[in-house]
Amino acid sequence: MAYPLSRAMPEAHSVPLPTSPVVWAGYARRTYCSCLLLAFLWAMAITMLGFFFPLGITHLLDDVVHFVPGLLFVAGLVGALALGKGIGNDFKYVQGYGTIKRTSDSNGRTVVSVRGRRIVYAAVLAGLFAGCLIAAVIRVSTGHWLGFLVLAALALVLLLPALKVGRLAKIVWQQTKTDQRIHRDIVASGHHSVGTVVAVTNEAFTVENRAMFHVDLEYETGGRLETTRIQFFDYPVWAPALGNEFDVWTDPERPFVEDRTVLERRYVGQKFAKFEDVPVSGDHSSNTDDWDADRGVLGGSVLDGSVLGRGGLAGGGLAGGDSAGEKLGGGTPPGVQLLPQWMVDEADPQGPSTPKDARRTRILIGIPPTLIAVAALAGTLLVPVMVADVPWWTMAALWFYTVLTLINAAVYWQFMVRSRWFLRSGVTFGATETAVFAGFFAAGFAMLTTHSMVMAPLHQEIPWTAAHLLTWAAVIGALLVFEWAFTSNGWALKHLNAEFPAPPEAIQEALTGHDGLGIDKLETEYGYRAGVFLCT
Repeated sequence: MAYPLSRAMPEAHSVPLPTSPVVWAGYARRTYCSCLLLAFLWAMAITMLGFFFPLGITHLLDDVVHFVPGLLFVAGLVGALALGKGIGNDFKYVQGYGTIKRTSDSNGRTVVSVRGRRIVYAAVLAGLFAGCLIAAVIRVSTGHWLGFLVLAALALVLLLPALKVGRLAKIVWQQTKTDQRIHRDIVASGHHSVGTVVAVTNEAFTVENRAMFHVDLEYETGGRLETTRIQFFDYPVWAPALGNEFDVWTDPERPFVEDRTVLERRYVGQKFAKFEDVPVSGDHSSNTDDWDADRGVLGGSVLDGSVLGRGGLAGGGLAGGDSAGEKLGGGTPPGVQLLPQWMVDEADPQGPSTPKDARRTRILIGIPPTLIAVAALAGTLLVPVMVADVPWWTMAALWFYTVLTLINAAVYWQFMVRSRWFLRSGVTFGATETAVFAGFFAAGFAMLTTHSMVMAPLHQEIPWTAAHLLTWAAVIGALLVFEWAFTSNGWALKHLNAEFPAPPEAIQEALTGHDGLGIDKLETEYGYRAGVFLCT
């Protein structure tokens, strides 16, 4: 989507993260569902304190009645801590920008804004409050009054912060949606002009593999020609050159208000600079023209984009293409990835050699999760028929694991058929595979504590049955699924659209542009299917 000029000003200390409406919706759904899951995991972990206190954790192995709550407590805690880190990364794309956090003099990364973090805080506090409340009820129902008083007191302490932060998080979410609506309205009914890049400077700083440029943009608004310097980030393969175009929309009633001016870069039909030929910024406060051999830049304002002017960089390099162009090149910083990840994967020589290879590999990727899901379902159905004395909690754990494996297999099948829903929904292999791995612990430990599922057949008290073999094969298979995640994720983008090549600039424009039908047009023209799956 187009982003406001205010977010691209050098003093903003923010990085615009434009996404198409389809990709934005995927990030929004994933953030919302992740927040609900985060609250649930915290609530589950704290609820387990209704059955035991951490000080008595050494007694958990004495009885399965104590062991299961302890296991759920650890699973909920670990899952919540792991999930919380990813929500902020998704929500910064929902907000449309990230805040720059420097990791070195030449590199940085984007983090969610301080206001955006309220989304995570609200989910955590809601889960803690609900967990304390439920655990207190459990304690009082079993006559443990001390535990009840402690948990009830914690619930009261958490109530006001949970309500306050929840209200602030709701405001942040609503404001984010309002901002998106305002930008869409300006694009739909505002004054449109084509902005032209008249100067560009490479600032020798990268943020998550995207290089920082200062770009002077010339556009018409309010009946006059404006020139504005913006801070611009993009992959080096698309380094801006003089003459590159931006779409600029302004609010006719407030044409010079930065929040009411929105920008969007064009990719299709543009000529880009060679990254090594883009001028590298020196010390803007100095007037010396001495060459700094260590940095590979000219010192002083000679390299200021405004001094370089229209003749300095055009059509992919310095005008003239002489040795001066070689000097001005700062080169690609070590470790910088020139291309977005989806483009790296598609260009990988280890990718499929033919469309048939791509289709066959997609099927291969889905086979292991499918076999494990089938084994889990068959084994769980056979246990009540073939194995005696299996308690209800073991059956519950087996069904829990079975459902997770079936969901995981279904997600892989969605990938195999290149389902639009899967590519756009925000669902990832990592999420469902992690769930399967969590189910592995629940089912595995429940089976270990059930004599007829393990010890009886091992000691030849009862014969091994198909139920034993299938359930254990399925549970042990979770380890394979977890390992398979690394391989399948590495193969996925290489084989997703191998039969349907499309121009990289058209793909990038569809993924980041304001046109809600851009991704549909990409599929109509080239057969290429895209969505948030390509961006994560």
